[in-house]
Amino acid sequence: MTEFEVDGIDVAAIRRRVAEAGDDEAHLRERVAALRGRVQALREADGETAADAEAELESAITELSEVETERIAAEQSLSRAEARERAARDRRERRLELADRLANLERGARADLAATVYDEFTAAVATLPGDGDAGGEPGEYDGDAVTAALGVARVAPLRAPVVLAADRFDDAATAADRLDAPVVRLPRP
Repeated sequence: MTEFEVDGIDVAAIRRRVAEAGDDEAHLRERVAALRGRVQALREADGETAADAEAELESAITELSEVETERIAAEQSLSRAEARERAARDRRERRLELADRLANLERGARADLAATVYDEFTAAVATLPGDGDAGGEPGEYDGDAVTAALGVARVAPLRAPVVLAADRFDDAATAADRLDAPVVRLPRP
């Protein structure tokens, strides 16, 4: 079993404390039982000599009570720490499930969007200069990245001019006409 540290509390240390308190309690229970037997034997033999043994028994019973209290407190602390540990693990698992679900939804949305515009993209790639084959469905594009980018620019609803540094068109006006968007053409170095 993996040990976790929850909110600055080392669960393994609490478990050790519970075990140690349990061991101390068991040892003290044996001592109290032995002292009770001794006190009983002394009382039966001679009532006056049992006073020291009775004081020792009383001290052992007090110590046992304190150790029992410590063990109970340690068990309660352990129970709370384990509950926090479970809750943290559940929250982590839920976050991972939600992240996975979100990623799946995003992939699905991208796939739906790609399928929605793929016919348009295929037509755009066919009319643009360059080496590109859109294939039969999204993800099957085969060709150079510039042609793919120009196809996307032709299909996308652009809000800004296309900055073109590729020598695919004779001039900016031809590029603007073919891409159906404003174009700023940069000279190639």
